[in-house]
Amino acid sequence: QQNLAANASVFVGRWRSDIAQFANYNALAQAVADELNLVSLLTSHSAEQLVDCMTFEDAELRVVQDLKTRIVAGAGANMDVVRSLMARRRDGHWANALLASANEQTRALAACYDALTAAADFFALKATHAAGFSFADASSAYAQYREELFRFDQLYRHFHTAADAVEPMGWAVLHELRASIESVYSGWYIPQLSLAWAKVLEGPQGLLATWRLPEVTPQQQFFERKVLPLFDGNVKRVFVLISDAFRYEVAQELTQQINSKNRLRASLDGMLGVLPSYTALGMAALLPHKTLAYKEGANLDVLADGHSVASLEQRNDHLKAFGGMAVKAEDLMALGKDKGRELVREHRLIYIYHDRIDMIGDKQASETKTFEAAMQTVQELAQVLGFVINSLNGSTVLVTADHGFMYQESALDVSDKSTLEDKPAGTITAKKRYLIGHDLGISPKAWSGNTAVTAGTLPDASMDFWLPKGASRFHFAGGARFVHGSAMLQEVVVPVMTVGVSEADYAKTKPVGISLLGTVNKVVTNTQRFEFIQTDAVSERVLPRTVTVSLRDSQARDKPISDVQSITFDSTSHMLDERKRSILLTVLAGSHDPSKRYDLVLRDAVSNIEVLRLPIKVDLAFGNDF
Repeated sequence: QQNLAANASVFVGRWRSDIAQFANYNALAQAVADELNLVSLLTSHSAEQLVDCMTFEDAELRVVQDLKTRIVAGAGANMDVVRSLMARRRDGHWANALLASANEQTRALAACYDALTAAADFFALKATHAAGFSFADASSAYAQYREELFRFDQLYRHFHTAADAVEPMGWAVLHELRASIESVYSGWYIPQLSLAWAKVLEGPQGLLATWRLPEVTPQQQFFERKVLPLFDGNVKRVFVLISDAFRYEVAQELTQQINSKNRLRASLDGMLGVLPSYTALGMAALLPHKTLAYKEGANLDVLADGHSVASLEQRNDHLKAFGGMAVKAEDLMALGKDKGRELVREHRLIYIYHDRIDMIGDKQASETKTFEAAMQTVQELAQVLGFVINSLNGSTVLVTADHGFMYQESALDVSDKSTLEDKPAGTITAKKRYLIGHDLGISPKAWSGNTAVTAGTLPDASMDFWLPKGASRFHFAGGARFVHGSAMLQEVVVPVMTVGVSEADYAKTKPVGISLLGTVNKVVTNTQRFEFIQTDAVSERVLPRTVTVSLRDSQARDKPISDVQSITFDSTSHMLDERKRSILLTVLAGSHDPSKRYDLVLRDAVSNIEVLRLPIKVDLAFGNDF
């Protein structure tokens, strides 16, 4: 009976991991689960009790449910056990990313774990800032946002992106977690950050009075401080890739992705964005210029060296004086390698414009797709960077934005609206996050200033502005979840990525190393646990790796004599104990020669390339005798 159970376990394990047959397994497993009324039998089981049970999808759903409850209740405390359980389940069958492209159930379950991971990290981050935020000055606030606080916005986005991928299944398992995340983000993080930031922004010594930070490039000096030094350093051609509303936390994600690619290197810096933080002013500030000025008139054109630069054609004309040109990202990509090279050949400065986040977020009908647009932006910019570097021989690309954005998932209510009774006299333009005009005066209910200070416009061709304080809006017309224009850190910490090619060893990537712990050289029972250690911590250049583990007979064309288990090594910890992973292999019953060599084999789950092979003896008779 024991042999039969072992053989059955190995058989179903191989069946469900077969890319051509797993759908049949899934259907039959569900039929058996329904017959057993498995859901009711599992309600009292914990994730620990089910961690190695891969047979039924209902077990996976129960694990997700249990972990969700713990994350909500734990509020960021003791998430290590939860993360360990999630890692084991991701390596199993039902949420395996390698099967996700072929199966919507698997995609949804993988997305559940993505959402749970983001939520656990979000609450853990909140726990480290339980007392709220306090900044000595604006410089330290800016630095803290760049170093750590941006993670609140990033994890909030990651959670919602993953949770939205689960919604088509009609599952309610993440709804409670959505409410908890929203309560912390919109009800704690944004208000607390607003209060602390306002204290260093306002007053005679506040940032608004000077709009300057030591050692931080003002956005209007981008060309002077970021581009010109590259030419001085003998870079022959500089590409500037500008993505509308590409905020800092999205840029950080792209930087990580680029640094995981061989030969590419990316670094991320920040600028202090212009105020008000809107497209016309931000785009003009990024162009080479000696002067910026507002043109008198209702449309408030921003002039660079006296030229209107609102359209792509106008920017292209302006850049000619600097040996440059302007082109849309999609138009450049459509040209292909040869025509693309021909286009840029005569130019030393190429400004490439990309628009996804702002195009989607700035419309009421599509603003709820903002986070999906951010994910697409990371993918699209990575493609543009690859094209510029590999096809156009670009050695250096700067990636930046005109402004950032703020977004919240929940609908806004009256408490999110500024209490401004009426627009001040002199207002020319009134948007959700800014008013622009002449002689606006000041109001205790708004942050106010002049663009001569906050954007470097000529004193006699500048504008006064009012901004709603914190995260509030002046009005809700035309959608209000996605906004920009005011002075919150999410809007004015403007990213600058520098991307290039390097043949240096430090720019080369490699997967983590894996070793077997202990001296397991003999298997004497039908089930055997093996413990491994990840020899390097995952970093930008050391990449995570998923491997399959099995026992094989090398003398019989590497035929497996056990089930095949997956295990992922993705720890970023520098503590060896935190980089250990273990799996349980079930040996196929039968006559295994105790004097013969078998092998413990690890193969890369994607490429199937062998990673590790160690000799093993199999003597089940010895185990059965004792």
